[in-house]
Amino acid sequence: GDVIHRMLTATQYVAPLMANFNPSYSRNSTVQYMDNGTVFVVQWDKVYLQGKEDMGSFTFQAALHSTGRIVFGYKEIPVPVLQISATQHPVKAGLSDAFMILNPSPDVP
Repeated sequence: GDVIHRMLTATQYVAPLMANFNPSYSRNSTVQYMDNGTVFVVQWDKVYLQGKEDMGSFTFQAALHSTGRIVFGYKEIPVPVLQISATQHPVKAGLSDAFMILNPSPDVP
């Protein structure tokens, strides 16, 4: 995306696993969601890393509960996360709520 989108991705996210996934690689790859009013779940099912499809498929999910509880679940992670290249896309897992200032004002440190 554009600069604003990349900056939001870099600073504000809920990511069970952020990497350069290509859900269109396989007909079996899906990203699905479900909301029952109490929990909102997103599942990445049999997704592959772009250009690294030979590593195997990944299946994981994030569940956002109405209580504020966030649960990450991992079913299939074929390689250690530290071995996923961040050259083409950031690789992260976790939560972030931050901001970036591109052109700070001389009056604001």
